[in-house]
Amino acid sequence: MSLVITPFLMIGIFAVFVVLIVAAAARQSKRTAENFRQMAATLGLPFEDKPPVMGLFYAGPKMAGPLRGKHVELFPFSTGAGKSRVQWCAVSAAPSVASRLTFHLRRQGFGTKLMELFGTKEIQVGEAEFDRTWFIQTNQPDYFRTALLPELREKINVLVRESGTQARGMEFKLDQNGVRYAEMGTFSDSGRCKRCVRVVEIVCDLADLAEVFSEQTPANPA
Repeated sequence: MSLVITPFLMIGIFAVFVVLIVAAAARQSKRTAENFRQMAATLGLPFEDKPPVMGLFYAGPKMAGPLRGKHVELFPFSTGAGKSRVQWCAVSAAPSVASRLTFHLRRQGFGTKLMELFGTKEIQVGEAEFDRTWFIQTNQPDYFRTALLPELREKINVLVRESGTQARGMEFKLDQNGVRYAEMGTFSDSGRCKRCVRVVEIVCDLADLAEVFSEQTPANPA
């Protein structure tokens, strides 16, 4: 009798397991959509509220629109694949003009120590807390060191202090696509969403630096 029942029992357990996974994913998807609605209302940015697929999953949440003369976006993305896949939350602001300025701020840690070991150089801005917290790279060290004013550094410092260990992988980066803030995790977490709303002001301030640099330097220097 046990030999007959066991396969059905295993199938039943597997089915329950699958149902629980689907239900958890649906709850996370719903929380993410609700958080996006709240962020959109707070920031005054448009959010396309699509009906859930199969009544369960809200696909591809994304918010984008003009703010402070810049194109601002809040969106999720992922890196890696399989067991190495990592989910991220991002906030970006595109400067209104093209800029040759680039920078990358990473949290100091084991990874940046390895980078230094292999010869990667960083700059310092002369503020102990900021330099201790961030590994800073830029193609314009003199300008960036001066332009990163104490008020802006303090906004970033406060963000780090209040986040504690909750925000993993925090970074700010400016490349040809604009300024982007990213941290590990999903928008289903309300605390992370509140942090990303605050970050919008910071990425816009950093995009201002790129615009000022463009105004001060010719596009094609002789």
